[in-house]
Amino acid sequence: MSDVEEEEITWLYQPYVPRGKVTICAAYPGTGKTYLLCYMAACVSTGRSFFNQVPFNADPGRAIYLTAEDGIGDTIKKRLRICGANMDNIATVIEQKTQLAFDSPEIEEFMRDYKPDLMIFDPFQAYIGEEVDMNAPNKTRDKLGLISSLAEKYDVAVVLICHFNKNGKGDAITRVLGSTDIMGICRSYIALGPVPGEDDMKFMSHEKSSLAKRGKTILFEIDPDKGGVVYLGENSLTMDDYTAIRNKKRARDAPALEAAKQFIVNNMPEGRRLAKELKTLAEANKISEKSLRNAREELGIIIRKTKEFPPRSIWILPGHEEDQTEETEPVPVQGELPIDKLLNGASTEESP
Repeated sequence: MSDVEEEEITWLYQPYVPRGKVTICAAYPGTGKTYLLCYMAACVSTGRSFFNQVPFNADPGRAIYLTAEDGIGDTIKKRLRICGANMDNIATVIEQKTQLAFDSPEIEEFMRDYKPDLMIFDPFQAYIGEEVDMNAPNKTRDKLGLISSLAEKYDVAVVLICHFNKNGKGDAITRVLGSTDIMGICRSYIALGPVPGEDDMKFMSHEKSSLAKRGKTILFEIDPDKGGVVYLGENSLTMDDYTAIRNKKRARDAPALEAAKQFIVNNMPEGRRLAKELKTLAEANKISEKSLRNAREELGIIIRKTKEFPPRSIWILPGHEEDQTEETEPVPVQGELPIDKLLNGASTEESP
């Protein structure tokens, strides 16, 4: 190691897009990833900031946009124009007798001769080769290793646009279509999606960053009348956070739900407590009946009744359900009594 010279990381847009490395941009179809990458290419071509991220220098650069999905004239160029691109600094391939692949000699020729700062493959699945099973690690590793080597050799920021798998399961990392080697080869990974509860707002979350601290999640909207991509702010939520929020339908319910879950755990020091006591405490802490019920369901609370007469409902955290002499069989959950009825002395035995 004493003979190895340290090298500084250079950036196209720190910390989201490093130079000489591979960045993945993934989303479901229709989320706006092509528009976002057209905006990025436009920023490079004019030397502008990408959202609020200052480029490593303010000089106009060059970009190559390769696409196998969208029309060059009716989609890509139109979006580049709307985003204010300098068309002289952006190149593409209009005619292809055979589909280019990562190991096509033309790819290295483009990098060597055009000297781009940014090269986009949209989508990367189209360039990995028809004969390659993307779920086979050895095959994908060879192809992606090649494009990674070319990126480093020519100091190009390579962005691979990816689709998520169709089943919608898994976290932000495992949802990327294909072998996990695809995620392993990239040094940065950004995910796009709609913000739950907002008609037009989208997010760009920084899900992986091997070279620097992860960047903030950027909020934006696509509006052709306002320059294509409009910056709306930032936050610290991840894609998985947004997925959890979306599953609960309304974004504004999420903070209340998390507070209710924490409340239940904090007030069950032995893993169990009478339901009526928890509901009384919840009202005192301004936690709504709906939030308490949703939190109970998410935590997987087990409900049992005591053997005494009249019986009382007990909430039990998973893992604390060992047999107790005072408890009967589990109670099916069918609904909740309003808290005000509970406080007024209504029986809790009608519903757990």
